[in-house]
Amino acid sequence: MRVFFIFLLFTVGLQAQTDPQVQQHYHDFDFWLGTWDVYVAGSDQPRAQSHIESIIDSVGVLENYKLLQGPYQGKSINKYNAARQRWEQLWIDNGGLSLFLSGNLEGKAMVMTDEERPLSEGTINKIRWEPQANGDVRQTWTSSTDGGKTWNTVFDGMYKRKDL
Repeated sequence: MRVFFIFLLFTVGLQAQTDPQVQQHYHDFDFWLGTWDVYVAGSDQPRAQSHIESIIDSVGVLENYKLLQGPYQGKSINKYNAARQRWEQLWIDNGGLSLFLSGNLEGKAMVMTDEERPLSEGTINKIRWEPQANGDVRQTWTSSTDGGKTWNTVFDGMYKRKDL
């Protein structure tokens, strides 16, 4: 019985992955793919580099982020969850931070939040990736400690493509 149940889950998962309506969502985040210099908003010097690639037959997106000065680095793995009809991201870094975000496209921007599983009691994080007309991607990370009434900027940066 247990083997049958595992087989059933595997079969349902494969069917969901081949559904054309689900497959189109796997490309929602393609605007972020590439190798980037990352700038803090208003700066003319890159702060970090990030390489974002499509993985697992274009089902997932893997980010590799590293500061240019210092040891800080992190990774995110992103995937469209067909069962929940949303994108999910797990971020981990060498400073001990981990975030679990979920969300979807809002217009042309990907917006994810950890409202469902906040990092700490009472703090909600929201990250927005917005493609720019020139091909750059603006990432804005905000947090709220009052249930989303007001937001403070944690990071405001611009991803400028290196691989053109």
